Amino acid sequence: MVGIKDDFCIEELICCESFQQYCLGTSLADQILWDEWIEKIPHRKTDFEEAKKIVNILNVKQGSRLSQIKDLKEGIKYRNAFVEKIELGTEPNLNHKRAYLKYTIGIAAAIVAVLFLYFYSNPYLKDKNTPNIFKHYSSGMAVRRTIILSDGTVITLAKESSIQLDDAYDTGKRELWLTGEAFFDVKHDTAHPFIVHTSFNDVKVLGTTFNIKAYPNSKTTETSLIHGSVRIDSKSNPGNFVILKPNQKVVSNNQSETKDESVTKEYKVSVLQTDSFSKKPEETKWIRSRLDIDNLPLSAIAQKLQTWYGIEVLIADEEVKDYRYSGTFENETIVKTLEALQLSYPFKFEIENNKITIKK
Repeated sequence: MVGIKDDFCIEELICCESFQQYCLGTSLADQILWDEWIEKIPHRKTDFEEAKKIVNILNVKQGSRLSQIKDLKEGIKYRNAFVEKIELGTEPNLNHKRAYLKYTIGIAAAIVAVLFLYFYSNPYLKDKNTPNIFKHYSSGMAVRRTIILSDGTVITLAKESSIQLDDAYDTGKRELWLTGEAFFDVKHDTAHPFIVHTSFNDVKVLGTTFNIKAYPNSKTTETSLIHGSVRIDSKSNPGNFVILKPNQKVVSNNQSETKDESVTKEYKVSVLQTDSFSKKPEETKWIRSRLDIDNLPLSAIAQKLQTWYGIEVLIADEEVKDYRYSGTFENETIVKTLEALQLSYPFKFEIENNKITIKK
C-alpha cells in the first residue's frame, strides 16, 4: 500500500519519499507499487503526472531540509483551511489573501528545497555515468513468453505480465518483482535464495517449481506449489507467513485493510485441483503444451517451440535441421522439452542472452 488516499493533493505526493524514489527510478519496489496504484484510480492520472513532473524538474537548493518541510506542512495546512473557507462562502479579508499568497510561495520554495536535498543526497544521481540497473521483461499481448535467467532459472510469463530485476541478480542476489502471472522453474542454489516480490507478498524459495498469479487489479494473489518448498511473507502484516508443501495453493486477500490479522485469516491454503484427463494442476494449465510430432524435422519443431513458448530458437548446424522426430511431449518448460528430444538424437543446445541455439 502507498499510504496515500485516493483524494490526495499534489503536495502530498511530492513530499512522499516513496513517491520521490519512484520518480527517480531508484527503487524498483516503489516503481511497481506506484504504477499499480495509479492504475486503480485512472481519474487522478493527470494530477499524478503533474506531481511526477515537478519531482523530476525541480533542482534548486533553499534553506535546511527540516525548516522547509515544516514550512511546507504549515503551508499545506493553511491552504486547506483557506479552501474550506471559500467552500463555506466565507469571504477572506485582505490579510488572509496576503497570508495565503505568502504560504503559497512558501510551499513552492519548500518543495524545491526538499526535492533538491533528496536529489543531492541520492547516490544514484551523484555519478551521471551510472547505468540503468533495472532489467525489464514483458509478455505484452503474447499468450506467453519464456525468460531464461543467467543462473538457469526458467520463467514463463502469461499474457500482460512482466518481471523486473537488476544487475545484482547475476552476482547472486536472486530477487525479482512480478506483475501478473508467471510459472517459475527455479535453479537450486542453497547459498542464494530466490525471492519473488509482488505488491502484497514476498515468495522465498531455494529451488522449486511454482506458479504465481498477482495481477494488480485482482482481489487476490495466488501461489501454487508444484515441487519443492516456498514461504510466502505478508507485506501488510510483517511477521505473518505461510509455508507451502508440494501440491498446495495459498490465496491471500489483496484488499484487506485489517492489520494484525492471523495467518489463518490472511491466507487460505488448499490442495491443488487436478485436471481429470491429464492429472496436472488446473493452476498450470495455461503453461502446459501437448506437442504432437509426426516425423517432423527439427527445424519445424524449433519453430513450433519458438511460437508456443515465446523465445527465439536458432539452429546453428544444417545437419541438425534434418533430424526427424515422432512422439508426444507434454512439459512445463521449453528446456525440459529439448532435453526429452535429446534422448533420440545427440544434439546440444546453449542458452545465452535469452536465446536458445541448437548445435550438433
